[in-house]
Amino acid sequence: MFTTTLTAYENRVKQYAKETGRSVSRGTMKGIAKDLHGRQARMSNLDLERVFMHADVVPPKAFKNIQRNDLNAARRLGLVAA
Repeated sequence: MFTTTLTAYENRVKQYAKETGRSVSRGTMKGIAKDLHGRQARMSNLDLERVFMHADVVPPKAFKNIQRNDLNAARRLGLVAA
């Protein structure tokens, strides 16, 4: 699994600030990079990603969507009959 380092995020934030003409202090840049790096670490867990990638307001609806996506993935893999 590919993971981006904290330093790479710092460089990306610095580059974005430069391209958009924004002034960002070193502390702010490091804070943003740390937040992005932490978010990536949390989303490396596929189960968490499946849960949080649904923007459904009602939890039962989100759960049904997750079940439907799992079933479709199982069909594509040939684990269940189509």
